[in-house]
Amino acid sequence: MKLTQFPIALGCMGLTGTWNAADMKAENERRAIDAFGAALESGITFFDHADIYGGGTCEEVFAQCLAAFPDARDKIQIATKGTIGGGVYNASQENLEKCIERSLRRMKIEHIDLYQVHRPDPFTHPRETARVLDNAVKSGKIGAVGVSNYFPEQVRALQTFLETPLVSNQIEISLERLDPIYEGLEAGGNVGGKGLIGDGTLDQCMAMDMTPLAWSPLGGGKIARGEATTERQKTLQTKLKELSEKLEASPIQIALSWLLSHPAGILPLVGSANPAHICEAAQAAHLRLSRDDWFALWSAAWGRNPP
Repeated sequence: MKLTQFPIALGCMGLTGTWNAADMKAENERRAIDAFGAALESGITFFDHADIYGGGTCEEVFAQCLAAFPDARDKIQIATKGTIGGGVYNASQENLEKCIERSLRRMKIEHIDLYQVHRPDPFTHPRETARVLDNAVKSGKIGAVGVSNYFPEQVRALQTFLETPLVSNQIEISLERLDPIYEGLEAGGNVGGKGLIGDGTLDQCMAMDMTPLAWSPLGGGKIARGEATTERQKTLQTKLKELSEKLEASPIQIALSWLLSHPAGILPLVGSANPAHICEAAQAAHLRLSRDDWFALWSAAWGRNPP
């Protein structure tokens, strides 16, 4: 399965604006439908869910989005994730089968284009998880299989038992979190101001022809808000503003283009329900950075020059 041709996707975690199903009102539904419409108008065709988003409300309201735009279903790809709940990860056969069925029921669809295991479950053998996923593909309930927040050895372990090739790994990556880029190199990540060792996830994605789906591609909103509390962040914001003027694009578009310019084919999941923000982000699809500009941003985000 080839994922969407459009290089920006919509992350639907905040689609309803609430994590409490009891708080769902008509304005929450309208918010979701307006965001969906803006995404379609901007060219976005990939929509990423998880069964826990909005306490289940995001998948449920997506059924209303599809009903509001009845011609959209055949033109888009719907992804969702499962196996998190009750403070545990559970990718066992019994639970995973239920997760897939609940997502289908909530969104009122017969087929999930891409189903991803939300987090690796250390209490379940990957053979058991793989069996459920292969059966779901064979039955037509899901079209393709991916993972989320998996490190390379966890990917290899699951793929060993899968007949179906893994096509994606949904990871946190942005100019605020560089760890997936370069294995064995201190990445300058965002934990306590200390750098983390690169984990090689993007290299594996390229080697296995998997699409990296980038969650939190704007650093949890820090880049969009221009937030800078450390010297490294201040240097990054300065470089983003400099390139923004040079390329006549917003800092948000520059930051997304930095991901898009990587050869791994990163698909950023923009997590906004604001139509204007969605349209702004989608314009990054038409921007590409030069090698010099890409490395200048990497150096600013890393807080040092490449060795």
